[in-house]
Amino acid sequence: MEKNIIGIYNDEMLVAPAINQLRDKNVEVQDVYTPFPVFEIIEAMKLKTRFPYFAFAFGVIGFSLTFWFMYWTAVESYPLNIGGKPSLSLSFVVILFVMVINITVISSLIAFFIRVKKGPGSKAKYVADGINDDKFVVLINKTKTMTDDDSAKISEILRDSGAVDVQEN
Repeated sequence: MEKNIIGIYNDEMLVAPAINQLRDKNVEVQDVYTPFPVFEIIEAMKLKTRFPYFAFAFGVIGFSLTFWFMYWTAVESYPLNIGGKPSLSLSFVVILFVMVINITVISSLIAFFIRVKKGPGSKAKYVADGINDDKFVVLINKTKTMTDDDSAKISEILRDSGAVDVQEN
């Protein structure tokens, strides 16, 4: 069974310095759970994401599909000459703009849920109570090579950095 050391914080401003202290002592922080995104924590964890590239690709795909559909319906499938107005005109711009945003948002949301394996029927993973309300949780994986002395030092670092509770499970 996998064991973890969990540090629970009440203040988000204490978490990023704690992560930096743990990294200075060559302790790998497995994950941090927060009720809302905190940029300093993301920066301290040195997390990188490719999500903006996916969003751009979804936007290009949305633009292409929307433009193709509007061109096909207005020019090829059912061309209408209304008062001499050209079939392919600037009136496409507003619809293109709105559809690109909609397709990008919906596709990104679906990709996000697939990536984090969430959806109907998925089980919630709670490391500590209050994780969705007001607590900030630092999770450190306790490896087999880690001694009890190492665990005590990690717990001490967490307490000294402002953790209100340190647990081992």
